[in-house]
Amino acid sequence: MNRKFKINSILILVLCFFLCGCSNRIDNYLRPDASIFGAILDIKTNDTVPTANNTQAFGTGYPDGDLNIYQQDYSSTASGPQGTSYGQDGTYNNLSIYEGTYKGIPVGAFYSDTVLFTVKGRTRQDFRVSPFLHVTIQILSVTNSSISIKYEVRSNDSLQSVSEAAAWLSPSAGVNRFSWLGSNFNPVDASSYRDDHSDLSQDASFTRTFSKLKANSTYYIRAGGVALGNNPQSYWNYSKVLKVQTDIN
Repeated sequence: MNRKFKINSILILVLCFFLCGCSNRIDNYLRPDASIFGAILDIKTNDTVPTANNTQAFGTGYPDGDLNIYQQDYSSTASGPQGTSYGQDGTYNNLSIYEGTYKGIPVGAFYSDTVLFTVKGRTRQDFRVSPFLHVTIQILSVTNSSISIKYEVRSNDSLQSVSEAAAWLSPSAGVNRFSWLGSNFNPVDASSYRDDHSDLSQDASFTRTFSKLKANSTYYIRAGGVALGNNPQSYWNYSKVLKVQTDIN
């Protein structure tokens, strides 16, 4: 009986050492030890280029573009890029990346070049691009129940023309052309709180009054446009987001 007990004990110990060894071999990869952040900048003005606050929603990945990052000193057979979403202010922030040499390709409603850069610790890397369109928006007037705006969409390149322009109002800070789709469905009426003009062929400007709003309430407004040219994914260019408070009754 004692002999069986000793044999079983030895087998259990061997099994434990084996499992521990396997675990160490499986889990011996270090976690990403660096991060990268920066902005998408207009090559002419050096201003940030506003984009959609992209999410991998609706089965379309990043529908208005993303930053593709390829590690260069890891493996020649690496499967593909790390996709990093833009914030709607034209910045990005990737908190989980390995130190090393990378190739960055920003994708969106702009022309861009490939950039080689090195990541070490907390690294800033900006990318300079040339947007297809330039979109601006301004507030004309505000009451306790309405906000009037004017927005303009114009070509920023001779090969691109404006095919569609729109503006959106939302009670949420994340506002873009997806504000009324799926999980991003907006509590305000979609038809009443967006302004859309399609089948355009040249630069255009529009005015719109959003009405039936709540008094003393905060709303977010922005405009956008689609370029007709070398833009097969129909990426949108955007204005900055304006934060507006309606008047008190």
